[in-house]
Formats: sequence, C-alpha cells, structure tokens
Amino acid sequence: MTYVEKPTVSNVVKLDDPNVKNVSKLEVMLNTGTDIYQGACKKRGSTLKDEYRKVAGIAYMDPKDMAKLGVANWDSVTVKTDWGEVVVYAAHSRDAPHESMIFIPKGPWANVIVSPETYCCNDPTYKGIDATVEKSDDEVLLMADLMRSVYKKYVNKDKNVSELPSLGEMPVYRKK
Repeated sequence: MTYVEKPTVSNVVKLDDPNVKNVSKLEVMLNTGTDIYQGACKKRGSTLKDEYRKVAGIAYMDPKDMAKLGVANWDSVTVKTDWGEVVVYAAHSRDAPHESMIFIPKGPWANVIVSPETYCCNDPTYKGIDATVEKSDDEVLLMADLMRSVYKKYVNKDKNVSELPSLGEMPVYRKK
C-alpha cells in the first residue's frame, strides 16, 4: 500500500439493518476541503491516474446515511446541487457520526457541483451547500474524462462525448 492509498473504514452499519429506513434520495449538506491524500496525489503529479480518482472523486458519508441509500464503500453515487451533478465513490467517513452531511475533497469532482460565484470575496462557497445523493450505476470518471464530459475539453464540438473512448491515464496534449 502506498502512502496515498486510504484504508477504508469497515462497515459500521449493516446494509440490512431493520432500524434503517431505506430512501432513494438523501438530502445532505455538502462540504468540500483539502484532504491529505488528495493533496499528496496532486503534489506528485498523479492527477490523471486512477489513484487520484480514488482519493478525490469520493464522498465521505455517515455510515447510517450510506445504509439508508443501500450503498457500501466504493459504490457509485450521484451528488447533485443547483450548479451541477457528478458521480463519485461513496465511503464511510472516519469522522462519523455526522448524518446528512457529506465531504468531497477539493478537486475536479467537487468543482462540478460548487457555485462559481465568489460574492466579491474571490473565493467560491465550498461549504454548507445543499445537495442530494442518490445511488448510481454510472462509473466514476477519470479526471481527463470528467473534464471532457463537463467542460467539453479535448473534444470537437460536433462529437457526442459519451460515445468517445476513455482518455485513460495518458496525458492529453493538443496539437498546434
């Protein structure tokens, strides 16, 4: 295990716990911020790799909230806000209990769903954002694929992004 691989927290609540009411959509407060593992990947230049997706494309959730949705560690969930939606991995938070709150490390996945408005302070709102979380069958995209999908990077305007093959972990360069 490298220093950037996170040990997951063991399942605290069984998914079949009779005391947990199952829901298809969970209303939560989204907080984003720096994470030591995400920062380590970024500093060493691993942002195009799968390891970055696993440390930055993730939503840390309270185990009871995960049980309500019927998701386990490394299942995909869709997080939606007024500014967008993104598919990330779900993982039990080490800081539980904090029901109805999720944490997504700063990075491309969080940027898709936070407000770009800075309200004259030169900093977007990264905390206290109303969001919903739903279980998803979609794949968590690698960073290059996310950029291509959301911001239409690395693609001609006339192409359907969802039909293109993955950019994978290779650097993407544009020919001049």
